[in-house]
Amino acid sequence: MLRVKPALTFEESDPKRRPNLVLSLALTIAGSFLWAGCNTLPQSSAASSQASGQSVQLADRISIQTALPNASSGSSYHQVLSVSGGQAPYTFAVSQGELPPGLTLNPLTGSISGTPTQTGSFAFTILVYGAPLGRLGLHGGPSGNPIGDTGVRAYTLTVASCSNCVTVKISPANASVAAGGQVPFASLVSNTSNTAVTWLASAGSISANGLFTAPGSTSAKSITVTASSVAEPAAQASAAVTIASSEFTITTSSVLLVVASKPYTELLSASGGQLPYQWSILSGSLPAGLQLNARTGTLVGSTTQVGTFPFTVQATDAAAHRTQRSFSLDVSASTLCGPPAYNCSRTDFNIVQVPSPVPNVGNLVGANMMVTDPDFGSPVVRITDWNTDPALPAAGRSFVSDVSGAAENIWNIDSTLFLVQAIGASGYPFSFDPTSMQASRMYVANYPSTGGFRLSQGGFWSRTDANVLYTSSGTVLSKYDFSDRTNPPTAQVVFDFASTPNCLPAGFNETWSTRGGVSGGDTVFGMAFSNSGDQGTGVYAVAYKPGSGCSMLNTQTGQVTGDWGDTGTITIPDRWTIHNSKVSLDGNWLMVSPSTCLSSSCGAGPYFWQIGTTTVNYCGEGKRCSGHVTVGYTHIMNNPTTGVQVFRLFSDPTPVVLNPIIPPGLETPLDEHPSWNNANPVDSVPFFASFWSPITPFPAPWYNEISGIAVDGSGAVWRFAHNFITTKSQNFPTEYGIGSVSQDGRFFLWSSDWMGTLGSQSGAQTCTVGTDCRGDVFTVELR
Repeated sequence: MLRVKPALTFEESDPKRRPNLVLSLALTIAGSFLWAGCNTLPQSSAASSQASGQSVQLADRISIQTALPNASSGSSYHQVLSVSGGQAPYTFAVSQGELPPGLTLNPLTGSISGTPTQTGSFAFTILVYGAPLGRLGLHGGPSGNPIGDTGVRAYTLTVASCSNCVTVKISPANASVAAGGQVPFASLVSNTSNTAVTWLASAGSISANGLFTAPGSTSAKSITVTASSVAEPAAQASAAVTIASSEFTITTSSVLLVVASKPYTELLSASGGQLPYQWSILSGSLPAGLQLNARTGTLVGSTTQVGTFPFTVQATDAAAHRTQRSFSLDVSASTLCGPPAYNCSRTDFNIVQVPSPVPNVGNLVGANMMVTDPDFGSPVVRITDWNTDPALPAAGRSFVSDVSGAAENIWNIDSTLFLVQAIGASGYPFSFDPTSMQASRMYVANYPSTGGFRLSQGGFWSRTDANVLYTSSGTVLSKYDFSDRTNPPTAQVVFDFASTPNCLPAGFNETWSTRGGVSGGDTVFGMAFSNSGDQGTGVYAVAYKPGSGCSMLNTQTGQVTGDWGDTGTITIPDRWTIHNSKVSLDGNWLMVSPSTCLSSSCGAGPYFWQIGTTTVNYCGEGKRCSGHVTVGYTHIMNNPTTGVQVFRLFSDPTPVVLNPIIPPGLETPLDEHPSWNNANPVDSVPFFASFWSPITPFPAPWYNEISGIAVDGSGAVWRFAHNFITTKSQNFPTEYGIGSVSQDGRFFLWSSDWMGTLGSQSGAQTCTVGTDCRGDVFTVELR
């Protein structure tokens, strides 16, 4: 057995680049050691090596191929690492990170092979040892010969979804059941018309339709359930079943505060015993207006009674076993809901499926209809419908919160105005009453023949003036002032990025731009431009400071120019094209996400340009930089893996995990688009996201929900509502339920096809999901 102590140590000539990997290892022998082409080391040699504590320097003289081809999930993968230098035979090992699940490394041949089972990007390091290590042993030969040449190489292997492979998924991916209990499993087979599967359980039994029955008594703590495609038997998926204690108990320990006259929902849970359970009030009483659902164990309703109400709940299982638990329900007259604590939202880990049928918000028509999400108790209002703009062609009468993504600031500072967009990118300002949650398009009466005032595209609201909206057209930044709610405003030019010689080149012909937004206090505006193509071709990242002018970074040349601040060449050799940009709310940084590397190598994006200087940081290898991003004043957040959020400074990209507590059962695919437009100057308030996953039934909480995530490291996640998305919409923002939180943290506006119930884009009342179903904009009160 080879043990490395204490860890790999890298020496690097340039700390901003991927290290020149000069490897120093202190190696000891524990027990017997078997190496390629060698006999087991003598016990005396092992003891001698341990006793001496000798540190052996490995010379990095073996070259390994620089990159690996990408893989596809569900498809066979085989790649033999090519090496040169040193002396064969070679021995290979993974020294850092992990291979994608389903792939293994052959230590004798350097072959990476198998069938990947999970999509994503996987970073790992391969270490290669030359022959002397095998011949002489780790302690060297009698004359103190070195242990041999080595080579090391860091890789990132991307596993993409296989577009034509047969794949199988099981839900739930993990389950817990008492001995003799039952769990229904569902399968999802893709890329074949034959969706049948065969089921197999390592213990207990499972029916042809996936109903698993645990053995009545067994020593097995874990059982594997496998579904295999009938069309392609090699395509399989497995789920783990844990045999839980048979003790029947109510697991809910406390219940949420009730606010008088507000809708209330709280789900009680139990474990053990035999399903199904029946629930009842054994003693005490609930306040008038609240009831306990005997079948589901849900406390639901609304009450005007204020006070403290003690009661005891009894649960009875199918075998007539009983268990009780006492609770105290507090009803407050004051509204303690909303920011910053969100005391009236759910924070539990209970799995909540989309209700069937979904709450009725109308069909083609239903703007301003309010419903209460039955599982979360939150009020939800439909904002748009088929008649929002009758002047639009039928195919364009779907509406989204914003076509640019969750990072856009589409609410004004006091939640009385917001902006939505049609699929064709037209922008519509709405007035909004935060108390009644009723909304209306502005200035419709001024345009009786064309359907009302609208912008050519979207925009972002001021962070100081509730009436000001900023937009851009070409290289010109403009604003609209909505102080006059009767007469529509006209655009006022704020700045032209092509009007100064120190900014965009003379005669600049804009072909693409992205709005980076405005910082707190409206002190700095960020943009990015291209004059040679669409997204991914631009190289001009710019910032405008009122009263000072422009500062620009050319990401192709690495040159900083401008009317203020430093000029010259940036501090890193990376050159790249731009995917998008976002200004930090303190106005000091512009996050610039890369599309294509234009230099010999590039660090891991995104890049953080300190505006008005030549300083550029980047996220860095191994610093968990992937996923969707949102920014605060001095911090940036992203979601690199399933359900995990990380938090880092622009000035120091070292990641900090925000939510170390992940509910069991979370699995891919699970995506989210975060929004932090409510950030405060110390970046201490939660950010918000609309989660997305096509897996049904949901294997865990958070799936297809509107949620808030704490930034204090507590792991708290507030759950507000289902987003009611089918995840199959033909329109991207609606498919992912993308939305934005208001600047005051009181509301979340998002896009949804409401499970296909909003009618067709053609105007028909029925539609085909994924083909022609309409989408509309909804808002939920964050309580």
